[in-house]
Amino acid sequence: MRHARTFAAAVLMLSGTVVAQDLPKVTLDLAPVSAAHTSPRATMRTFLEAFYVDGGPELATAAACLDLATLPAEVRQLKGRELAGTLKQVIDRSRLVRFEEIPGDSQGPPYVFLRRNEGEIVIDRTESGEWLFTGATVAGLDNLYRALEGRDVVEGVEREAPSAVSLATRLRGAMPPALRSKVVVLEGWQWLGLIVIILAGVVAGRAFVFLATRTAKRFLDRRASGFDPDILVRTMGPLGALVALLVWGLGIFWLGLPVTVLGLYYRAVRVVAIVVAVVVAYRLVDLLASVVERRSERTETRFDNLLVPLVRKSLKVFVVAIGLVLVAETVGQDITALVAGLGLGGLALALAAQDTLSNLFGSLTVLIDRPFQVGDWVVVGDVEGTVEEVGFRSTRIRTFYDSLISLPNSNLIKASVDNLGDRAYRRWTTTLALTYDTPPEKIDAFCEGVRELIRRHPYTRKNYFHVYFNDFGDASLNIMLYMFFKAPDWATELRERHRLGVDILRLAADLGVEFAFPTQTVYLRNEEWEAPPAAGEGYPETSRRLVEGARRRARELLENTMREGVPPPVAFDVPETENRGESGE
Repeated sequence: MRHARTFAAAVLMLSGTVVAQDLPKVTLDLAPVSAAHTSPRATMRTFLEAFYVDGGPELATAAACLDLATLPAEVRQLKGRELAGTLKQVIDRSRLVRFEEIPGDSQGPPYVFLRRNEGEIVIDRTESGEWLFTGATVAGLDNLYRALEGRDVVEGVEREAPSAVSLATRLRGAMPPALRSKVVVLEGWQWLGLIVIILAGVVAGRAFVFLATRTAKRFLDRRASGFDPDILVRTMGPLGALVALLVWGLGIFWLGLPVTVLGLYYRAVRVVAIVVAVVVAYRLVDLLASVVERRSERTETRFDNLLVPLVRKSLKVFVVAIGLVLVAETVGQDITALVAGLGLGGLALALAAQDTLSNLFGSLTVLIDRPFQVGDWVVVGDVEGTVEEVGFRSTRIRTFYDSLISLPNSNLIKASVDNLGDRAYRRWTTTLALTYDTPPEKIDAFCEGVRELIRRHPYTRKNYFHVYFNDFGDASLNIMLYMFFKAPDWATELRERHRLGVDILRLAADLGVEFAFPTQTVYLRNEEWEAPPAAGEGYPETSRRLVEGARRRARELLENTMREGVPPPVAFDVPETENRGESGE
């Protein structure tokens, strides 16, 4: 039997060795226990001595002796100090503390200082090894204090400084007994205090809105050179609500509300404060964007007109996202689990958001490549109009029949964008139709006059244009006008085209040149019509004489027009007579 036990022990040791080799070592690093909380005696001494420190009681040190884990995190710090003062009042009115009677052993049982029907005062060891006043002690302090508040402090207890007593306790002591009775959940004086705090918050919020609006208007009028007053008013309203919430949050500690009520109150106030803060930030983004937009209108570049809306929307999305995270954290939602859940569903989310991501990348493409700017006249596929706004999902284009088209930004990645608004020059090509009875000399003079108008026009391209007799039309002698306007936008182009067209009309009137319009000449048949001569009856001789005369006249014309030699290539800054090699004499 002994050998069997030895064998079994050896097997267990070997198996333990194998397991120890297979598994990593796990060490528990516990934080060292503070010397102030190593035993019930040390905790009681630390707690009481905190109220008799030179310079005033150290309520934070006293509150550290309480197990406040059951309190909501929102009120743990401030409420802990109030509860520490209440506990001191209860201890002073129950019995004298004798430290030699309190155990100094760190491994002993819980120490019970007081136990009544209304509650108890117990110091127990926590999981971290510290000895603290238990959560049950903290929960019953209000009932214990109400049961003992009529007593005087026991003999031998030194009274603490008045600042050790919470303001709520002093207010309650100053109230008549009728207001210290409970009405529903709270005492009467606490209900009255809530009404006063609510009214004070409303008044403070209204006063802040009035003063802040006036100050902001003066500042923006002086520094920003124009802003949207409606956005300012909409921004100051939520700011006033935020001030009211701040007053309510600070004033509520004067009332000494129960822990459960105070936790719910502060959680609700924090959620509302976060929502209001998000609204304020949202409106501030609009306010700042309106100021920047006013300034960008005075700049020559239009890139800021494209950038400001994108930055404004990005900031709004960021503000809303931060607000949602803070609200989720306040209501107790585990953000880590939420992020992990998003990671597990990331694939499905990515598949569902393909179009959204494509549109987002499209907006980034517009921002980086700058194929157009706000105000440009563009043609994207079958969409033509003026760009009004570039957003995350779509680009808004105002057509020339005044409809608004939202073009998904993903289309901008694949489609060709014809930016007519980014042209340095705007072409105008037309035909000036002159009547057939216009002499050649007037045609030359008219064409040269139009060229001179183009050379001296303030909005025309001076280094490239054509004004020439170009075609024999059915009812007119056609002059081709091919030139460019150097105009920043379509409206300026139309205005200058009008100006040049009217000047051409005045020039034609001064030169005696008439414009033709489609006409037809009708010849009526003569009843005494004679047949033309037959072929060979004088036709060859007449034809020969005409041909020789035409050739001779052509040689004379060329000798006259090119007597200075072969003309050089066209130069746009000289009269056409010099281009053609004529002396102009």
